Amino acid sequence: MWPNSQDTQELLENARGGDEAAVNRLLARHRAAVRKMVQLRMDPVLARRVDASDIAQDVLVEAHRRLKQYLKNPPMPFHLWLRQMAKDRPSDANR
Repeated sequence: MWPNSQDTQELLENARGGDEAAVNRLLARHRAAVRKMVQLRMDPVLARRVDASDIAQDVLVEAHRRLKQYLKNPPMPFHLWLRQMAKDRPSDANR
């Protein structure tokens, strides 16, 4: 489900070096996986009101905002970091 980790590592290194295009490619590569995870966690009632793509976009915007901090000292692999941010978003959107 998650993109190739070797490619992800290269994009992370480039992003760490300040390459904004690498940041955009990194987040774009993970968009489908984040969306799928959100969709699987969504309550059917919520899914009728909110699209999983909208929630996934919110997660990716948050990831972009926090990426520099993550890159300074990654506490976990990138895909797990994204999952951690995304896991509670469907229940938050329900409120």
